[in-house]
Amino acid sequence: MTGVLTWARLSYRQQRWELWLVAAGAALLVGAMLWFAYTLNGLYAASPNCLAFVAEELDSLTGPPVGCGAILGEYYETQGRASNLLGIALVVPFGIGVILGAPLVAREIDGGTAQVAWSLSPSRVRWLLRRIGFVAVFGLLLLGVIAVTGEVLAAAIWPERTLGEDFVYFGMRGLPIVARGTGAMMLGVLVGALIGRVLPAVLASAVVIGIVFVGITFAQNAWAESEATIQRFYDDAGNAVPFDRAALDIEYGIETPEGEFVRDIGYPIDERGRVFASEEDLAVGRLLGHEVRLLVLGERYPELVLRDSVIAILVGAAALAAAAVVVTRRRPA
Repeated sequence: MTGVLTWARLSYRQQRWELWLVAAGAALLVGAMLWFAYTLNGLYAASPNCLAFVAEELDSLTGPPVGCGAILGEYYETQGRASNLLGIALVVPFGIGVILGAPLVAREIDGGTAQVAWSLSPSRVRWLLRRIGFVAVFGLLLLGVIAVTGEVLAAAIWPERTLGEDFVYFGMRGLPIVARGTGAMMLGVLVGALIGRVLPAVLASAVVIGIVFVGITFAQNAWAESEATIQRFYDDAGNAVPFDRAALDIEYGIETPEGEFVRDIGYPIDERGRVFASEEDLAVGRLLGHEVRLLVLGERYPELVLRDSVIAILVGAAALAAAAVVVTRRRPA
């Protein structure tokens, strides 16, 4: 236990400014999220009849209740600002990966202390794990607080929705924030171990983390698309199909009579969502297909959250393993 505390104190002293910077930023973000959640909950409690319209407006052809314009305007303005905070929460894990991850090993190598520690330590891998342990736990605890607060804020923005089966603010709340932070920090450690200088490592890790997670996002989107469902806007009788707000929209396009999804939308569409190849075909009723959404149903939200989070954690584990190999094979300066 004494050894763990010693390593924690050493990690704190060597990286205290980064730790304080990240803690201050997280505190500001969490405080702002809680304030907006409190404000939105207060608005909803004060005018439940008016704000029930927020949950129903996409499924209703009627306007808001009489006398509710002012409260709805205030609510939507507050809601928009709160949504911006969730957008910030989306990128925070990558920022923490750069700020906390990249200098961890790079500072030791840059300052020459790593070579001394390696000569005294029986295992460089054990040294690496001890070196990153405290900072990693600290960063993940902050991300955990942001993840939970994001769920609280999302619930305040959409109080009538079941967020456990809803893709609203997907990736901006909950487990993905912690998982992406894990992957980003370990990528930062790997880049720092490879470069061995603090400032170049910080700059390079920002690029590497961005490229890796953009690539992961494209791959995850392609995977989700391969499992997506086609949903029409109107049924064969011309009745509007209820809009599934909980679903994850992948693409909008056309469903051909053969059931094939086509992305290209530039064709005439009638009031029943029927698509025609030309105005002439529209005039004679020669159907090309139906306007549709390609989506993943909201009930699959927990599955995709877990899957995406596991991928991010595996990326972090691979980066940590690579960093261990780099540290083991790196020659003293």
